[in-house]
Amino acid sequence: MASTSEYSGLTSIWPLALDLAGSGMPCRMEGEVSDLVTFGDIPSAIEGTFYRVMCDPYVPPDPHNVPIDGDGNISAFRFHNGRVDMKIKYIETERYKLERNANKALFGLYRNPFTHHPCVRSAVDSTANTNVVYWANRLLALKEGALPYELDASTLETLHYDPFGSQIKAKTFTAHPKVDPYTNELVVFGYEAKGLATRDIVIYTLDKNGKKHDEQWIESPWCAFIHDCAITPNWIILVLWPFEAKLERLKAKKQHWAWNYDLPATFIVVPRRKNTQLPAGWKQGEHRVYSWKNCMAIHTAGAWEGADGKLYFESSRVHDNAFPFFPTEDGKTPAPDAKADFVRWEFDLKQPNGSTILDPQVILDVPSEFPRIDERFMTGEHEFLFLNVFIPDRSDGGNNIFHGLNGLAMHSHKTGQTRWFYAGDDSLVQEPIFIPRDSNAPEGDGWIIAMVEQRIANGCHLVIIDTKEFEKPIAIVQLPLHVKAQVHGNWVDSSVLPKKESLVRTITKPTISNQGSLAPLT
Repeated sequence: MASTSEYSGLTSIWPLALDLAGSGMPCRMEGEVSDLVTFGDIPSAIEGTFYRVMCDPYVPPDPHNVPIDGDGNISAFRFHNGRVDMKIKYIETERYKLERNANKALFGLYRNPFTHHPCVRSAVDSTANTNVVYWANRLLALKEGALPYELDASTLETLHYDPFGSQIKAKTFTAHPKVDPYTNELVVFGYEAKGLATRDIVIYTLDKNGKKHDEQWIESPWCAFIHDCAITPNWIILVLWPFEAKLERLKAKKQHWAWNYDLPATFIVVPRRKNTQLPAGWKQGEHRVYSWKNCMAIHTAGAWEGADGKLYFESSRVHDNAFPFFPTEDGKTPAPDAKADFVRWEFDLKQPNGSTILDPQVILDVPSEFPRIDERFMTGEHEFLFLNVFIPDRSDGGNNIFHGLNGLAMHSHKTGQTRWFYAGDDSLVQEPIFIPRDSNAPEGDGWIIAMVEQRIANGCHLVIIDTKEFEKPIAIVQLPLHVKAQVHGNWVDSSVLPKKESLVRTITKPTISNQGSLAPLT
């Protein structure tokens, strides 16, 4: 039963929470807009759709629930002929439909069925709100506690749950599968793969037709939160956060995850295939677990196999718990000044299972998140890195992740140069996507698109940045309404999308020139 919250003497059935107020207010909208207002010129070569998904509760949630459990609401921005159309729609998961029909919350705490109403305990508990990827001619909405929902790439209608069918025996599917562009495979894993609080992990690939290959099952050292991974031609690296799930705590109707300061950041290194040529000292079917100190390596960029036989991969890092809504079992929350940065990890595969690895190399000593690379070069050593950053010298506040991400960075590993885009005072930038200038363009040559939120103005824009002139946008696309921050999103080129109906209904209207520039985002 939702509690009331007070505001200026008035009450609401919506809980009072930071993620449900101000710029975090639920959007709760569905609709479409043709030809969004644009300032500057969008290159005609940008042809495709930017899909993004956000946590957007449709009914007032359990007042003790967490920000990452809102209903999945997908936005699609279709770029064509220098114009942009927008469509926004809820992903009609089983959970969403049950609660919308009841007009109240039926699901309790995040991934804890013991807190759900008895009538929904057999329902699929997925909000499909974390990522959206296009694979095997399917648009997949992902939440790592369940299997994918398939959507229509044009209409955004929800088609069905579990599109890959009986070939997948696991109960879960990562929100961060990785595409190997050289083998045309989607590398997938799932943790808690045999059910609630289990240590089972499944790893496999899906080919371009959606057929499963190279399935293997391993066990995690504990029931850990495994949000992201990194891949090389021969290896997958699973990144374990120092949270743990315990069935006893779930039965006590408490949170799924609790941070544990006694657990280290942990990495499981697994051969991708049974026929992978193993280093000396490795046995067939073996995987190895390496660890560092207590920290949270949140999202990965790229990974590669060095000429020295070692593995390297890069990630954002917070030196504490970045999810304060999942405190320790005794209620300890992270320090408000927790340091954050971006680092490169090194794994010497000659080290035995259970080894502690060296301190990572710091690449950017500023709070950094949502790293992206030119994914045409995924699995190989890359030069360019794009990511969200907090730029301390442009805003008040210290060097920590909780101040928000007010800019973008483009870093060259080859030259060591970092270029910066500052979004403006009281503005936050969301995860960037990279679009190559053409299929044969050099690495990193193309455009960045990212959502910018202007908090005081309560508005949102898409910025389009040419990587040749990274410091300022070449175009800005105005949204007609404020939308919540995305979790993740991806670009899908028009050449691979099905030739179905338009994203929005065709409207005959005069052509309007959008020449000119927008005032600075300050």
